[in-house]
Amino acid sequence: MYLNEELWEFPSEFPLKVMGPSEAPLQEVFGDIIKKHLPEFDTKTLSVKKSRTGKHQSVTAKIWVTEKKQVLGLYEDLAAHQENSSDISLVL
Repeated sequence: MYLNEELWEFPSEFPLKVMGPSEAPLQEVFGDIIKKHLPEFDTKTLSVKKSRTGKHQSVTAKIWVTEKKQVLGLYEDLAAHQENSSDISLVL
């Protein structure tokens, strides 16, 4: 995964999106991973969108990050979950 860290400024709002099958508990999984790094994150702010066919879903979060290690930790945990589970198909 390539992350262009030179463009990052802190603190800032950072958009994250994951995609996966509709039957997966994607909102819960994504929310739990975010809360691990940002305990104050309100999972009620997650935005869920179903695909046109209803087979897939995307979940979007706008998070407030204050340092680089928060972003890197989130991407590391999301990538690890993606490798070990079928819940997350894609991390954007």
